[in-house]
Amino acid sequence: MIARRLLGPAAALMLLGLSACATVTSAPAGPYAVGGHAVTLGREWSDISVIMPWRPKNVRLLSIDGPFLNRLYIADGLKSGEFLVKPSAKERPTPVWKTGMTPVEQIEFVADSVAALDYQRVETANPRPAVAGGASGLRVDVSAKTADGLDISGVAQVVETGERLYVILYLAPAEHYFAAQAPEVQRIMESARVSPAG
Repeated sequence: MIARRLLGPAAALMLLGLSACATVTSAPAGPYAVGGHAVTLGREWSDISVIMPWRPKNVRLLSIDGPFLNRLYIADGLKSGEFLVKPSAKERPTPVWKTGMTPVEQIEFVADSVAALDYQRVETANPRPAVAGGASGLRVDVSAKTADGLDISGVAQVVETGERLYVILYLAPAEHYFAAQAPEVQRIMESARVSPAG
């Protein structure tokens, strides 16, 4: 039922066409790095970055059950003016990160990035401290709805160091899929290490 509401016929055809010319690769359990942002995966994920055309090159996208059922974004240090996601509609503004954003602005950047993915009624809650390899940041819960009204839950971790922003964002349907991988995602966030590039 969830998959049917998430994956309309047009989206299914688009993904089918993209999958014919792109290869999804394995992200095995163990160390996984996106540039200077390293984490430890507790289980095998699929790196679906190649079939998600709206993501920047310095952002990897992992999934276990497919992009409409769970997504884990891991961004190498975003530079000032760079984005986490690119909206699918050209008329929508692209949220960009700027060096020196306050924690509240960083949370807004996450929420605006989720909204740019065509989610509606995006809300954030429960901001709390986070650490990635000695660098301080924050973690925040996210909730949203799809256009069809399906509840989405998420969690994001942002760490600014060396004038770069390192982001981990997990999104999944609130019913079953979010809770099923929430412990794994928490361990991934707790394992994060950052090595700012010069």
